[in-house]
Amino acid sequence: MTVCPSNPKASYHARSISLPSRPHPLIPEFDELLCRLRASEATISSSSISHKLSGLRDLHDCVDNLLLLPLNQQTLAQCRQEQWVNELLDGSLRLLDICGMAKDALLQTREGAHDLQSRIRRRRGTENAI
Repeated sequence: MTVCPSNPKASYHARSISLPSRPHPLIPEFDELLCRLRASEATISSSSISHKLSGLRDLHDCVDNLLLLPLNQQTLAQCRQEQWVNELLDGSLRLLDICGMAKDALLQTREGAHDLQSRIRRRRGTENAI
């Protein structure tokens, strides 16, 4: 029994909550992925955008894995907000689809740029040979 220092006559039982001493391994992974993504915000190029999209996909996968943890699943189920959870998951899937489409578009743009550079080099080569 513990006595409250401000009121010595009042007493109560202190309960301890058993919390994990270490976070789940996905938490530091999530933090690391988020830090990497934030650190790459300053660079702008087609390869950095592709790298950012890949990092965003990894972060999204990590969040999905966090949402699939049993304790999180239990908490989500207890909240009885199925519509909110479904909307969140649908939005997450849409975001992943958009990232995939953006990555594909960037890859096509990069290929087109390489083709264009190659044609320009060939044209310059034939003009110099004349």
